[in-house]
Amino acid sequence: MTHSLPYPIRQVAVIGAGTMGAAIAAHVANAGLPVLLLDIAPDRLTPQEEAQGLTLASPAVRNRLVQAGFDRTRQVTPPSFINPDAERRVTLGNIEDDLPRIAEADWIVEAIIEKLEPKQQLLARIEAVRRPDSIVTTNTSGLPIALLAEGRSQEFKRHFLCTHFFNPPRYLKLLELIPIAETDAAVVETMTQFGRTRLDKGIVLGKDTPNFIGNRLFSIGNSFAANYALEHGYTISEVDELTGPLLGRPKTGTFRLQDLVGLDIINHIAHNLYDLIPHDPYREVLHAPKLKALVNTLMANGWLGNKTGQGFYKTGTDAAGKRVFMTLNPTTLDYDLPEKTRFEAVDAVRNIEDLGERVRAVLNEQWSEDRGTHFVWAVLSYELAYAAAVAPDIAHDLKSIDEAIRWGFAFEAGPFQLWDHLGVAETVAKIEASGLTVAAWVKAMLAAGCPTFYRVDNGRVTGYYDWVSQTYTD
Repeated sequence: MTHSLPYPIRQVAVIGAGTMGAAIAAHVANAGLPVLLLDIAPDRLTPQEEAQGLTLASPAVRNRLVQAGFDRTRQVTPPSFINPDAERRVTLGNIEDDLPRIAEADWIVEAIIEKLEPKQQLLARIEAVRRPDSIVTTNTSGLPIALLAEGRSQEFKRHFLCTHFFNPPRYLKLLELIPIAETDAAVVETMTQFGRTRLDKGIVLGKDTPNFIGNRLFSIGNSFAANYALEHGYTISEVDELTGPLLGRPKTGTFRLQDLVGLDIINHIAHNLYDLIPHDPYREVLHAPKLKALVNTLMANGWLGNKTGQGFYKTGTDAAGKRVFMTLNPTTLDYDLPEKTRFEAVDAVRNIEDLGERVRAVLNEQWSEDRGTHFVWAVLSYELAYAAAVAPDIAHDLKSIDEAIRWGFAFEAGPFQLWDHLGVAETVAKIEASGLTVAAWVKAMLAAGCPTFYRVDNGRVTGYYDWVSQTYTD
């Protein structure tokens, strides 16, 4: 399959053996390709290395960091590698000694620390040794791609774009491709085909805007849900009950997901995003006082989530000695034993299998006094309004928004699919009654006689609304 690509991909190099880099290398190896995985050489010995009489010139020392990253990836659950054969396809090395070997690679992935200057410096070093027709991509989750390419040659820029994988790459289907103005169309076509056919990815072509599609919507929506909970007295476990399978989303909900990703990473993404979107009126939620104060306290305590053993949750034992997930009390900062969450509305609808029917039922007027319904509507109305507000700026079409959210976060439906389930016109009226603004293009869609975001014929989706032509596109 790879040989029919405009740029055949037979060998791959990944630079950066952290969580994402090593997992990307594993996923490529799973697809049957040989991978060179590089990381920096250490600049000091560990006490164990000194005791063994090793020096900074010893091969075991020079490859210590890349070996550690590779070993971590071999041991994670769920597994990154499909079998031992895939592991054997990965060759380890370090940037100082082995960077010239990337000249053998058809595709070179930069996956180092999420900071502009180190990435720019590495890309300059890559340009000096790569083969001129090789494709170079960055795995940044939100840095401006055009800025990363500054100072590189036109030939380099023609072969450069962002390949943004979601963690863990083997299991989350989304691969966002973000080209720059100079990227050759054949390079985009190559990565699209290769991503789909060899890496089994759902490809979304995004624009070079901060955090692209998936993380832009997630960062704002997640911050709103967490802050709304703190302001209105919802517990951590109540929020995760309301933002999980009830809404067609993973069991991790809002806070358990933050523990899984790491509060330091979530905070870093939110902080970066705030500075990069000065014209986005929704950005203030990223610095919402209650949430910011709590996260700062947890960070100062070193309570970063799963990686440190505690965050919004930590494991403990109940009175019977049974292992349980204890939840953080945001007011006292103590961890409480889990309590059964009770929302009458949720209990009444939880057995409805169809997502649209279930969400419509939980939002039904009969539950207007239910705390669970209040929270669900607050979160959904905000998310839908925001998705519509930024969609034309961050995506080429509304379908890309829904695909990014479904494939990147394992949601059953993206915002516009869910909006269709709820009824577009009536939901517009309800959102505006809540004091939020609905994007002009959504109203233009309704005025043009297009009552839904997706056109459905005989139960099959046949098109989606295009905000440029103001009609449905097949």
